[in-house]
Amino acid sequence: MNQVIAQDSVSVEEEIEETEETGEVEEVEEVENTETAQKLSIGIAFDYLKLHTLLIDESEKWEGAVNFRILDKVSVIGEYGIAELTPEEAYKNSEYTSEGNYFRIGLDYHFTVIPNNFLFLGIRYAQSSFNENIVYEIGNPVFENDRGEISRNNLNTTWYEFVLTSEKKVRKIRKMDIPDILSIGFKFRLKSLQEYDTFNDFEVKNIPGYGRTNIKLNPEFNLYVKFRIPVF
Repeated sequence: MNQVIAQDSVSVEEEIEETEETGEVEEVEEVENTETAQKLSIGIAFDYLKLHTLLIDESEKWEGAVNFRILDKVSVIGEYGIAELTPEEAYKNSEYTSEGNYFRIGLDYHFTVIPNNFLFLGIRYAQSSFNENIVYEIGNPVFENDRGEISRNNLNTTWYEFVLTSEKKVRKIRKMDIPDILSIGFKFRLKSLQEYDTFNDFEVKNIPGYGRTNIKLNPEFNLYVKFRIPVF
């Protein structure tokens, strides 16, 4: 959701003009024209890279965000997501599940590169709360395989993100003008893991919102299509 408040003021100061033909003096009084515009719109974005991964990955990830414009070039960002991660390669001969929720808060600074093309630089603080479940089987050449289950609840993790976003408004499709409601862009995140719960056996492998724990600087790349719905 984006909120923008703008005010334009045009002022014409008093002038004295003399026409060439009549020599008469003409006064132009001061005229002030003030126009106030306030816009509220809701943006819905689809990450089409993640839509493709849903077809080949058993993990489920859903995320939403709000954007409040507080200054001319600065926005406050809030993001919230839920995820259920089931990577097959987490542990050998095991079923691994990590599920929970996460949030990010931060700021974006806006740059206008050329008309209808924008660049955003941002920073985020993120935190995740999740549960982890591991069902494992250890092979035994003499007796039956040893099976077991480990459940961990209320785990917590924090990290920081540097975010670079490039966005372009789409004004034409196949040379036809369209309403100002559609944008496309990409988002690059560089995540820096700070604190998370550690264990001697069966370490935490995946964190909702962050990813694999064996990567301390975790990059993420998103391609998205965004629709803006004007409210007023």
